[in-house]
Amino acid sequence: MAPAPEDPWASYQRTMVEILRPSGGTLRVRSAPAADEASWPWPDGQPVHLLTAWDPGLERPGRDVNRVRQAALEADLARVSVPLLAAVGVDTATGRREEGVAVRGLPEADVLALGLRYGQDALFAWTPTEWAVVACRGGRRLATGWSLAVSESGFRFSPASDTPI
Repeated sequence: MAPAPEDPWASYQRTMVEILRPSGGTLRVRSAPAADEASWPWPDGQPVHLLTAWDPGLERPGRDVNRVRQAALEADLARVSVPLLAAVGVDTATGRREEGVAVRGLPEADVLALGLRYGQDALFAWTPTEWAVVACRGGRRLATGWSLAVSESGFRFSPASDTPI
């Protein structure tokens, strides 16, 4: 069931996430009625988690503070030796964007604990069969299918976070 328009999860559900791949190019994934399993871009079925330290809860501290928080989150992830891929989430209705990272190789419980530590309400979990918004606390999960677009090497779908929308 789709969240009510006033529910913050409505924004999460319509968020499109761009992931920059180390080999070049960008993956753009978003919620869809069904999963496009044939387009799964990873070598195995291991989940991909997308998280950020930007704008926790109702706070809107600005780009500089958000980037400091994001660097701390990435340092925490580096300590557990998982590869990080730069990512950005964009609310397709409002243009609101948050920088983050995509990680593979961590149990979801560990990723949720990190999200909670950085004040996040939820994060994304992406598998071959679902795209889910997962609450960092309380167990709420909004799962849908997903669609994927892949850009050419060196091309980004959207402007950098420093570019005003």
